[in-house]
Amino acid sequence: KPEQEHRRFAMSLSALNSPALVAAAGVGGLAALPTLERLALEGAISFTALKTANAIAYAIQLVAVSIPGRIDGQMAEEMKKEQTGKSEVAKTSDGKDEDGKIWTPRQGRTLVAPAGWAFAIWGPIFLGELVFVVVQSTATEASALGSVLRKMSVPFAMAQTFQTLWCAAFRPKYRGNLMFVSTGLLSAVAYSLSKAHSAFAGSTEGNGLLFLPVAMHFGWTTAASIVNLNGAISMKETTSAKAIALTGHTSAIAATVAGIAVTFARSAPTYGGVVAWALFACAGGMKKRIASSEKEDDDAPGIYGAQTQWWLCRIGAFACTAAATFVGGKQLLRR
Repeated sequence: KPEQEHRRFAMSLSALNSPALVAAAGVGGLAALPTLERLALEGAISFTALKTANAIAYAIQLVAVSIPGRIDGQMAEEMKKEQTGKSEVAKTSDGKDEDGKIWTPRQGRTLVAPAGWAFAIWGPIFLGELVFVVVQSTATEASALGSVLRKMSVPFAMAQTFQTLWCAAFRPKYRGNLMFVSTGLLSAVAYSLSKAHSAFAGSTEGNGLLFLPVAMHFGWTTAASIVNLNGAISMKETTSAKAIALTGHTSAIAATVAGIAVTFARSAPTYGGVVAWALFACAGGMKKRIASSEKEDDDAPGIYGAQTQWWLCRIGAFACTAAATFVGGKQLLRR
């Protein structure tokens, strides 16, 4: 019965899931973010209200993530089929059963397809942020933690809100160009977390472990935004193999540059380490793709450029690892 109730609840929410409404909410949230940040910094929003907003936004997001029917759920099922040899190559974007296949490492169309183990990172992110919202609820504004919370609470709460909206948008009903709604929302999550991250990066004052999951979330959603973008482009059957490859190659380079740049600019080894994790996972996905492809398929979408993509992801992963190790080592030596 609880499972049936959960399904009825999910179906009722699905009926209310309007792409136009979800997109408008995302644009409105981004537009309001600077004003809300200013009000928080000026003290117009009480410290208690900020802490409450963090907890409520996190809780709503946690519920939204648990509602089934997203494309990543289909993708997980397709990965299981790939392991048992029951899945076939996704040739088009027609039919709901094809959506999950397009994103998979072995037989998908996108060249930015992380191996399944990469998504295990969500566990420590969710658990760590739960600890964060509980601990921050006990903080006083006069404390060192309180001063950071006043700076980061609005973007943190907005990031959770954008992720809730992404959960609504990353579904089969968002077809064609509507898939870019989820790309935009996930990018908004990463952007908001970047602002939250900038509030504590390099000045955690003994609270480094508390902010660790937020830094991980920032790094992972940076990579996930790129995964989402490539999937949205690859889902369109009119997209050529060369366009898919170009997008994938450019994305691997962009992720590498972002990983290294943010790691050094903010002394943020966690961010670089998470981007490296994502790039290693994408390289692993391409290794599976190459191993399962046939010689005559070399020019097919999802296979064309796969070897180059594997090299770019591997090089980027090692480069980000080196940056994170160097910056992390310097921080340890200073203690």
